[in-house]
Order: sequence, then C-alpha cells, then structure tokens
Amino acid sequence: MIIDTHAHLYYKELSDNLDLIIDNAAENGIEKIIIPAVDLKTSEEILKICDEYDSLYAAVGIHPSEVTAFKISELKYIEEFASHKKVVAIGEIGLDYYWDRSYIKEQKVFFNELIELANGRNLPVIIHTRDSVEDAINIVKDRYQEGITSGQFHCFSGNIEQMKIILDLNNFYLSFGGNITYKSYKDYSLIEYLPLENLLFETDSPFLPPVPHRGEKNQPAFIIHTIEKISDIKKKDIDELKDIVYQNTNSLFKFSG
Repeated sequence: MIIDTHAHLYYKELSDNLDLIIDNAAENGIEKIIIPAVDLKTSEEILKICDEYDSLYAAVGIHPSEVTAFKISELKYIEEFASHKKVVAIGEIGLDYYWDRSYIKEQKVFFNELIELANGRNLPVIIHTRDSVEDAINIVKDRYQEGITSGQFHCFSGNIEQMKIILDLNNFYLSFGGNITYKSYKDYSLIEYLPLENLLFETDSPFLPPVPHRGEKNQPAFIIHTIEKISDIKKKDIDELKDIVYQNTNSLFKFSG
C-alpha cells in the first residue's frame, strides 16, 4: 500500500472532482492521503473534507508565505484545529525565501511557534524549505534539543551535507516531488544517499506532476511514477520499497497500518 503524505486536495481543480481523484488514487494502491493546510481557511476547509472521506487525513498550520496575513495570537485556532481526530501533523510550516525575503524574521517567529504547538500536541511537523534549507534545519536543530518530536522535510532540495544533519535527528524523514522524474533534475545523489528508513512518498498535488503527466494538474494517483523513479535510482525492488516507506509513514504519523 501507498500513502501520499502531501496533496493539496482543496485546490479547485482537484476539489471539484474529489470523488474521481480519490477513486483514481485507490485504484493505484493509495490507502491514505494527507492534506496539508497553508492558512486558517484551508485548515478549517480540509477538516470538513477529511470528515467526508475515510482515506483522507489533515495537517493544519500556516505556510511561511502566508504569515504576514496573521497575528501570532491567531495560532490559537490552529491549536483548536489540531485536536480534530483526523489531524496527524502540523503543517505545512517552515521557511520560504523564494518569493519574498522581506519578512524572514516573521517567518522564523511563526515557524518556532508552530513547532512549539506541535510539541505540545505530540504531533510531527511537515516542513517547507524553499531556498531556505539551512536556516530551517538550524531552527529544527535548536528546537530538537528542547524536545521536538518528529517531522518531514517535504520536497527536499538541499544538499547531502544538509541531509546528513537531518539524518542525525531521530524520527525525521525526507520526501521528493515529481520533479525528480524531469530531465532537468540532476540531484540523484541525494536519493541514492538517503537511507530507505528515512524516506516518505508525496505528490505535492496539484503541483510537480511527474513524467508522463507534465503539463497536467498533479494528483495522488500519479505518485506511482515518482516511486518507480526512486526504485530505479535506488536499485530497489518496487514492492519492497513500497513496504518500507509504508511502515515509515505509519510510524511518523501514528497510523495503525
């Protein structure tokens, strides 16, 4: 079985056809899908979606690109959402220096506060690190020493030295998007180096559609192409790979599979 750990199913191009999207996923061996929020609105929205479908689970949080729209005091709502039975993580949280570097300080404040919230709930964190891997790792290291629980660096784009630092932290995992199937992707050494015991699968739907679906809106069913690419790079039997990553995912998000 497969678990897609990162799919934004509330985007209109997916939510308008959600029954079909979920059926397609199930037909391709996907047992569960985690939907990460980016703000208060999507956090609330995905809880309603997850109540309607047994296979869907939620992560609630504030994306780093959205922090200027909120006050720290409003994180009390994330705290409330986190008590929902379908919430398995705090996310998507972290740092993003790609679009705008003018509010890095605010991003770091929210990241730290949301990590603390996750610790209080004994929930893992789903971490976004676009153009900010080193700073994000440094924050996680500092908080880890204070008792941070566990987490996932999603769509990892750092280097091997940064990966080694993450691997030194217990109960942290990394995942890669469909862009690893593109001809332009050159960082196979990252996938080769990463121990299977620290690997998760994700699509980041509707973004980063893998080959042969480039140009389409990504969906969880397409995850198999990313898995096939990882199997090829790792020279690992695909069924064995699926089994290992399935157990990793169950362990991190406390599923009972």
